Amino acid sequence: MNATCAIFRESLLDYVDEALHPAVREVARAHERSCADCAGLVRSVREQRALLSSLPRPAAPGNLGARIERALANSRRAAFRPRRWTAWGAAAAAAVLVAIGLMAGASRLRAPERSITVVDVELPDRGTLLGRFAPSYENPSASLLDPLVSSENP
Repeated sequence: MNATCAIFRESLLDYVDEALHPAVREVARAHERSCADCAGLVRSVREQRALLSSLPRPAAPGNLGARIERALANSRRAAFRPRRWTAWGAAAAAAVLVAIGLMAGASRLRAPERSITVVDVELPDRGTLLGRFAPSYENPSASLLDPLVSSENP
């Protein structure tokens, strides 16, 4: 069985029922003529259809119409009757969706990680620039922003 046979077999019942588009039906008919296996399959399906159509059809019960109308009326009444578990289920589903949305939103609101490169400049007679402005045990009140806000010239 090749790919053409597989495609033919997928549409076999539509082909036998003559429900295919005319162009597709012509391609299928050409394949049926060229492939003995698929032609045998078509013959078998047509024989089964003829056999089934020759069987007698059972008669519908006399009260079938009334039973269908009663079932439809009951289903309409049941459809309009609110159920507690349905309301609770909808509320729980909404709460889960809100929680998922909040968690997803929180992950997007987080600030991206940033990195900085600190360069220490050695000044003659004054030591290192970083040593003067970075907080340390020796200089606890120092700040890296001091050069930006200080009027002192380092």
